[in-house]
Amino acid sequence: MKFNVIVAWLFLFAVLSINICRAVEPIVPDRIDLFSLKNVRITDGPFKAIEEKDHQYLLTLEPDRLLSWFRREAGLTPKAQPYPFWESDLSMRLGPLAGHILGFYLSSMSMMYDTTGDEKILERLRYVLKEMKECQDARGDGYLLATINGRQLFDEVAKGNIKTNNPTINGVWEPVYIMNKLMLGLHNAYRRCGLEEAKPILVGMADWFGTAILDKLSHENVQKLLVCEHGSINESFIDVYNDTDDKKYLEWAKRLNDEDMWVPLSQKKDILPGWHANTQIPKFTGFADVYRYTGDRKLFDASEFFWNLVVDKHTWVNGGNSTGEHFFPENEFENRVNNIGGPESCNSVNLMRLTESLYRLDGSMKKIDYYERVLYNHILANYDPHEGMCTYYTPMRPGHYRVYATKYNSFWCCVGTGFEAPAKFAQMIYAHDCDSLFVNLFVPSTVSWNEKGIELVQQTRFPDENRTELTVHVQNETTFNLKIRKPYWVEGKSFSVNVNGTAVAAANTEDGYVSCERVWKNGDRVTIEFSPAIDVAYLKNSKKYVSIQYGPIVMAVSTADPTLPATEFRKERLTLGYYALGDWQTPVVYGTPEEIKQRLSRKEGKALTLVYRVPSESDSFELVPFNGIHFNRYTIYFRCLENSDAMDRFRKGIKDRFEAQKKLDEMTIDKVVVGNFASEKEHKMEAVNSHWAHRFDSIWRDARNGGYIMYEMKVEPGRPQLLYLVFMSNDFGQRTFDVLLDGTVLETINMAKESDGVKTTLFKRIVAIPESLVKGKERVTIKIHAKPGNTAGGVWELRTLSTENQADVPDVYQYELIFGVAPR
Repeated sequence: MKFNVIVAWLFLFAVLSINICRAVEPIVPDRIDLFSLKNVRITDGPFKAIEEKDHQYLLTLEPDRLLSWFRREAGLTPKAQPYPFWESDLSMRLGPLAGHILGFYLSSMSMMYDTTGDEKILERLRYVLKEMKECQDARGDGYLLATINGRQLFDEVAKGNIKTNNPTINGVWEPVYIMNKLMLGLHNAYRRCGLEEAKPILVGMADWFGTAILDKLSHENVQKLLVCEHGSINESFIDVYNDTDDKKYLEWAKRLNDEDMWVPLSQKKDILPGWHANTQIPKFTGFADVYRYTGDRKLFDASEFFWNLVVDKHTWVNGGNSTGEHFFPENEFENRVNNIGGPESCNSVNLMRLTESLYRLDGSMKKIDYYERVLYNHILANYDPHEGMCTYYTPMRPGHYRVYATKYNSFWCCVGTGFEAPAKFAQMIYAHDCDSLFVNLFVPSTVSWNEKGIELVQQTRFPDENRTELTVHVQNETTFNLKIRKPYWVEGKSFSVNVNGTAVAAANTEDGYVSCERVWKNGDRVTIEFSPAIDVAYLKNSKKYVSIQYGPIVMAVSTADPTLPATEFRKERLTLGYYALGDWQTPVVYGTPEEIKQRLSRKEGKALTLVYRVPSESDSFELVPFNGIHFNRYTIYFRCLENSDAMDRFRKGIKDRFEAQKKLDEMTIDKVVVGNFASEKEHKMEAVNSHWAHRFDSIWRDARNGGYIMYEMKVEPGRPQLLYLVFMSNDFGQRTFDVLLDGTVLETINMAKESDGVKTTLFKRIVAIPESLVKGKERVTIKIHAKPGNTAGGVWELRTLSTENQADVPDVYQYELIFGVAPR
């Protein structure tokens, strides 16, 4: 009786809560519907844990700090100082991206209200909307941006004075992108939370941009404006059209489709390599929305082709795409796997939004397969378990690590999308059409199909446990089709479905689902059991690396590194970890994918763990789900050698390199780790015209056009010794410089000449230190001084060595040839 009352109240709540409905129906209806987040609740497991941390974190953010720049630009006194870094740092190359986080905040809080029903969220949103309205009303024309001097910028734009690149319009960082984020947030507050006060603010922004900017620009100038990253501004105008049924917004939306993207993609041309990935992805969500309300098939074709292109040709095993924020040719995966800037979090969050949109249109199983992969292996993996903060990049480089945002001092774009994702973890677990309920993902959760008076409860410990159980709750006996996804990753015929202990016939499988159509009674139970396959796959267009999956779960090796300080995993302003390992320091496998698979087995125990076993115990290792590895180094892509003989040579090379490194360390008096700020500070570095960057497992530093680098280094007084320097073999251009000790030139080096013909990426250069120059000294100053018009370095490492015989100094870089590493 108690349950029946609950169901009745849920149904009444659903009817009463639909106080805001579509003003206009789309021309192209959706094939399948996703449940509102109000109707789905994740009940347990890692997704629930991160959702709760995100919920708590959002409520700690101070609205007045997020609104600070808006009040300033409206001519109103701010009530608090803005948050730092991307939100306010005037010293950045492009200036601050002021206001973008408020847009993410509005969307995230609205979705979190859907997900939790927390009334405190509504209180915060009402306050923010009141403040936004005050800022908008200060001038009364609908303009609402925090962009510094944004009005002056758009005054020039309206006159046709437009100079764009990506990411600027007339030198200003992405103002239309910020507008889009705000409009998406306002629409979410209006639609999800029923906050009517959001609608006039949203409509005012759309009216201002439409009349003050779009109506004054030619088609060519609008397209020029769209060169700069603008999110899915076309989608925002469709939202306003949907809310008002005023066709002027639809006409404006149609003008905001970037032809550089949708035209070639609608013609099935892969033009993506070289383009900034996250600039493009949201546009296609907008194209799909414009298609819904216009029926222009070319826009759908462009979106569908783009999605398939990214997923099939530009995606890593974890579901993320690109490196260093840009798409690249499919044949470059092997070269890119060692990049320390792997897939960007924003890309995956936005591609998930596009996947949701296209799935509603076509209901394809491929969309679910991808969504599951990226949700478990990129999105869930993004969040640290302590504070729930997100990463910017997820390097694919073997043995690398991620850097997490701080709570209140980072505020890069991936912090913003990092707000959003946990609020909607439940979005694709279930779906429905008129008479079928689809179970797409195995996540502990409940779904209420209020129109049918049905609640479904899912209990599972997947992937630690290979089963899930569904319990049906209905007020009255009800006929519907329960369609349970049979994933592509199931081993053989291991997938079984039982209803109240009776097996469901395999013949009921269609479109990737096992169909259970029947008259359902309250308390009916459905048990699903399966055996995930272990999959070993080569990296795209390469046989040099493999990845390992257990079902949809990317498996990885976690490696503790006591030399890597805990502070390196969380940085206020850095998004990359710069301290990389070489291939020889990471787990290595050998053989074909099938041979590697035969050496893998699941370890007994509650938690999912795979064991890779080979005759040499030192080469055996355990793998765990990548999404559970935090504050450690990890390996997702494993270096793969051809056979056991190659493995023997590789293993011997590791041993020989270790011995060479040990010998070098033993003769080292002092060492500067270039680019390591602690080491450089310890050695009292001074520099003029010096630059640094990361490459080949570490950081280099150079000095340009007469500049120099200086370090104070230890020596052994009264005896000849050596200065050991490390350079890159393929540096080019004018690179002549002096090496000085306490002002005396030891040697003049022409790097371009000396590196010619070197077959390794890095190489050593040894300079003799005469006894006379260190007599009575324990420390000296080493200066590397570029000639005018020349560059000194880049330099990777400096050592002083306690030998005068250069032949005694081991060459640790020769082993790159054994490891198969060529100059890059």
